[in-house]
Amino acid sequence: MNLSTLAARYAQTPPKICVALPLLIMGILFWLSAIPGTRLPNSPALYGLFYWMPPALQNILHVPAFAALAWAWRWALSGWVRSKTAVTLFAIGLSVTCGILDEWHQSFVPGRYASVVDVIFDIAGVALGIWLAARASRYVASSAATVAARAPQARPR
Repeated sequence: MNLSTLAARYAQTPPKICVALPLLIMGILFWLSAIPGTRLPNSPALYGLFYWMPPALQNILHVPAFAALAWAWRWALSGWVRSKTAVTLFAIGLSVTCGILDEWHQSFVPGRYASVVDVIFDIAGVALGIWLAARASRYVASSAATVAARAPQARPR
């Protein structure tokens, strides 16, 4: 399968069940923000992976995480809403709201705190995700048009 064929498949409207992807990403983000900031006696061993990570790196990782969320919302919502502008605005709104609520949620987790800087990184990630998704959809549209133009035409009899 070549890139043009893959792009043509991606250009099709996703089924409505695809909202499960951004919801899954939001669930993972919620789980990550629920990890306590300090090691507790009963902390699962998996949390140890996150305790070694410096806070600066944790902040920077907000950008790709929320870029993925915004891209997923933009893609999934296109199965529900026809207007590209509305899809983009909904994706931005849902992703930024998730970032704000995520910070609020963190304020209740032991050893964690809410941070405006984290929200700024979240918004930067959302902007990056929307920009990348828009670029990708333009590429996909042009690739789909190329595939359609190369397809053999049926001859009338």
